[in-house]
Order: sequence, then C-alpha cells, then structure tokens
Amino acid sequence: MRIRPRQWLNGAGAALASIAIYSISLGFFMALTLLVISMEEGGDNLSQLSIPLGEAIVLLSQGVGFQAGAIKLTIIPLLLTILLIALIRSLTLRFGCSSWEAYIAGAISWMVLNAILAQGVTVGLLDSLWLICLKTLLVFTVGFVGAALPASGAWDRFVTAFRAHTSAPLRTALSTGVFIGGVLIACYMLAGVIVTIVWIVRGHGAMLHLFDLTGMQSGSKILTTICSLAWLPNLCIWAIAWLFGSSFFIGDLATFNLWTGSAVGLPPLPVFALLPEPVANATWRIVLMSIPLALGFIIGALALVLRRGFAIRFIDMDDAHGDAERIEGEQNEQEQDEQYGNGRDLRNTIVRFACAAGSFCLASVIVALGMTLLFLLSNGALGHQCLARVGVDVAASTQAASRPGALGLFAAWLIMLIVVSGVFAVRTALARRRTRLAAVGKATDDAGAAPTSGDSDSVNGDASDSGTPTDAPSTRVISSMTKPKEDHDDDNTSTDTTGSGIRLP
Repeated sequence: MRIRPRQWLNGAGAALASIAIYSISLGFFMALTLLVISMEEGGDNLSQLSIPLGEAIVLLSQGVGFQAGAIKLTIIPLLLTILLIALIRSLTLRFGCSSWEAYIAGAISWMVLNAILAQGVTVGLLDSLWLICLKTLLVFTVGFVGAALPASGAWDRFVTAFRAHTSAPLRTALSTGVFIGGVLIACYMLAGVIVTIVWIVRGHGAMLHLFDLTGMQSGSKILTTICSLAWLPNLCIWAIAWLFGSSFFIGDLATFNLWTGSAVGLPPLPVFALLPEPVANATWRIVLMSIPLALGFIIGALALVLRRGFAIRFIDMDDAHGDAERIEGEQNEQEQDEQYGNGRDLRNTIVRFACAAGSFCLASVIVALGMTLLFLLSNGALGHQCLARVGVDVAASTQAASRPGALGLFAAWLIMLIVVSGVFAVRTALARRRTRLAAVGKATDDAGAAPTSGDSDSVNGDASDSGTPTDAPSTRVISSMTKPKEDHDDDNTSTDTTGSGIRLP
C-alpha cells in the first residue's frame, strides 16, 4: 500500500480551512450583534464576550451544549450545522481529498481544533472532552464522506458489485424502497416548511408587538431575528409533529397541538410569538392529520404503475392466447400455456407485487428511522426545571408521521392487487367461455361434415324407401341423335326397302 503525503496535507488543510472560515465568520457576526445591542440598549460593552460566545456556538452547532448561570442551552441550531457540513464538503472537494489518508489527517486535525476551542470557552460545557471529540468527528465525517465518496469511485464500485450479485427484481425493490422513503421524508419536510411559513405570516404581528414590549431598537430587532433563523429547521421539524396530530412543548409551560396551544407564560423571546393557535374546525383537523396517509397512497400508487417503479399492468388474456396459438413445435398444449400464456404473465405479476410489498416495508422503516433522527436532533433544553425539555415527544411524533404513511403505501398496494385480480378473474372467465363456445362450434361442424360413400348409399337407400328426398349422385343421360335425310342421300346408298303391297310399274 503506497502512502501519499500530499493527501495527508490536503486532509489537514481542508479541516483547518473549514474550522477557520466557520469560526471567524461566526465570531464576527456575534461581535456585531453584541456591539449593536450594547449601543442601542445601553449598559456594559458586550463585544468582549464575542470570542468565547462564538466558540460556544461553534461547539453548539455540533451538538455540544453549554450553560451559564440559569441559562442552559442544548437545542442544536440545525441551520448552522447544515451550513458547516456544506462548508466541509465544499473545501474537501476543493482540496481534492478522496482517500483514507486525507480522512484520517482531517479527522485528527478537526478533533484537535475543536478540543482547543472547548478549552477557550468561558461557559460551562455539558459534555466531557471525549464526547466532544466524538460529536465533532461525526460532523466532519458526514461532510467529508459527502464529498470524497463520489470522487473516490468507491460508490461506483459498490454499485457494480451490487448489480453483479443481485437479481433485477431485488435491485428494483431495494432502490425503489430507498427512493420512496426519501421522497416521503422530503414531502414531510416540505409540509413542515409550509406550516412554518403560515405561522410566520399569521404571527408576525404578535412578534413585532413583543419586540415593542421589550423595548428593542431596529438594529437589535434585525440581528435578533437573524440569530433566530439558526433554529428555523428545528421549528420546521416541530411543525411536522404538530401538523400530523402530535404535540410539541416548551418545557412545562406550554404544549402545542391541533387542539390546544397558548404562548402565555413563556419567556419573552420573540420567536415564541410565532407559535400556533389550535385549529378550531374539526374537519380541518382531520384533513391535516390525513396528509401523511394521502402522501403515502399517492407515492405508492405511482411507484406501482410507473415504468421506473414496478410497472404493474393488467394481464391481457387475448394477447396471451394469441401468442400461445402461434407456437408450433414439440411442446404440448399445457407447456405452451405455461410458458407463453397465463402462467408467464401471472407469475411476473405476482413477483412484482411481492417486490412492491418488500419495497414498501423498506420505505416504512426508512421513514420511521429518519423521522426519529430528525425529532431527536431538534429537541433540547432552554434552561433548568420548567424549560428542561423543549421539543417533541419522539415516540409519539414518529408514530404520527410514519404509521399513516405506511398505511397509505399498503392501501395503494392492496387496492392495486384487488383491481388487478378482479380484472384477471373477469378476463379469465371470459376466455374460458370463449374456449367452450369454440369447442362447441367445432363439435357442431364435425357432426355436420360430409359422410363416407358407404354411409351415403345406405343413407340414400333409406331415404328412397322412406320417400324422403335426399341428395343423390347425378344420373347419367344418354341421348341418340338421328341423322337428317339429306345426310343419307349424300351417302349414295339405296334407300329401297322391301315390303308388302302392290308394285307399281
């Protein structure tokens, strides 16, 4: 195995550049925010806290919580996490890192740099050093793999080996199941984004009113709103749980779902003014809770009928029998029917339905695991005691999101199975009826065919004796033609005849 020093340097350089760009940008923004707040609100200069606070936010975006006095913050700003992973991926591609040497060098550098940041914060971190290294390593690994895996060709080799060792139906089932699971999760996230936008539109007035009550100036309002955007994906994930009938809670102070919800008694954070009110109309509640069921049914039905999915079609009995009748050779009728007729089409249809069922099971598992991970990442704490638990009930929310989707998938599968089976049964009955009618017609034609000659004579004799007219062979007609007189004269023969009577002189 050849060791490539350049890859070691590239991996370490990608990690160093990523942490530098991210931490410096975040530090400058925190310094600007604290400076504006100090100028508008008065009081001590807060800019000196920008470096330790920026370091704490860098670690918080990687899952490391902190506490300062009565404040305890463990809610991960998922938007910052997504931006950090995208930055790592971009710089990994820029540095050309696609080997295990680059990954090892980058991972070690990343953990060391984050450990240095952890030693420089002035707030208390809630995780030990080894756990901090593990969480930061996970973030770096996600970004690095997202860039290096396609560039290294390992994914192409895996796909080639997978195609070589699996059958086409199995590949279709697995790939379609993964795709359906990803599409369902993406649809759920889109629904959460739409609901969050609706909350913002409906609650922006209350948010502005809360800004006025706290006495914030314009600059503080803008920068505080920008800071709140870091937790916008968390709010979208909570919106998914709320939309599908589950609940999310702000500690012990408030619980929000389709039936109840109030922001009274919450801390004066402007983002809390956006939290929803209950849906008063029972019909609308049922419609909202039916969204995952409808999505699962629509996506499942499309997967069953589209060519890129399972392409399930009705069995055409006429074409099957027509193909069987054209087969000539050494096979008997049963073998022809099994290979070219109903047996082949029916077997293919059964295999496709079985693959679709397995694919839908895989998609349901992916949705359940994916939503569980999202709900876990969105939860956290804003303080102690009353605000120790902020987020959703993971088990209840996962059940509310994944179970209706799975039911929709299998409802589409069952309805398609019933329809195809019904059409197949009707066409089979019609084909059998046509077969019987054809057999009866053939027997009738054989019975009415012309009999043999011996049978014809006996039949004709019986028919003549009984006086019944029957079809008989044509009779022979013999005609004699008498020569005219002039023909006799032309022969110059005597025409005298002897006879009795008086001879005249």
